[in-house]
Amino acid sequence: MRTRLACTLCLLALLAFSGCSSQNIIEMKEQNTTALQNTGAYTVVPLKVDFKPPVAWEIDPDEWKAWVDLWKVDFREELRTECYKTLEFVDSKEEADGAVVECTVYEMDKGGFSGFGGNGFARAHITVTDQDGKLLYDAKLEGTGANSGFESAVAEGRLKFAILNLARQIADVLENG
Repeated sequence: MRTRLACTLCLLALLAFSGCSSQNIIEMKEQNTTALQNTGAYTVVPLKVDFKPPVAWEIDPDEWKAWVDLWKVDFREELRTECYKTLEFVDSKEEADGAVVECTVYEMDKGGFSGFGGNGFARAHITVTDQDGKLLYDAKLEGTGANSGFESAVAEGRLKFAILNLARQIADVLENG
């Protein structure tokens, strides 16, 4: 009986830890770990949100634009905080010099309040190219709003944390490959 209980507890612990994965990879096309680890500085272009909320979300277009504008700032600041490599933030890809990081959000789900941190997600296509234009990283990642705390009560908070979690994953990629 004790063995069965111990095995059950171990299995639950493994499931809990697997849910805490640092990267939610949807699709991986390219990952040059050594080049990413050896690159000391990156130029980051602004977050791009290609996703448009469906009519059923009942979000005013001006309110959506304001959310996206705030996410761009939040994304930049979270990336700056989480990544210990040198980052330069520019307004456009044309201004970029050296290794370039791009993040384009293509799908979102606002989720709903679940009573345990909320949910919702943002899926994004992430690319990192070196100064010669060679692709170092190309993947689709998912950021969730699972750790949004009290902000999980509203869609704006869940989506904001999904964007923050994308920035954290990208910082991990830039540092560790």
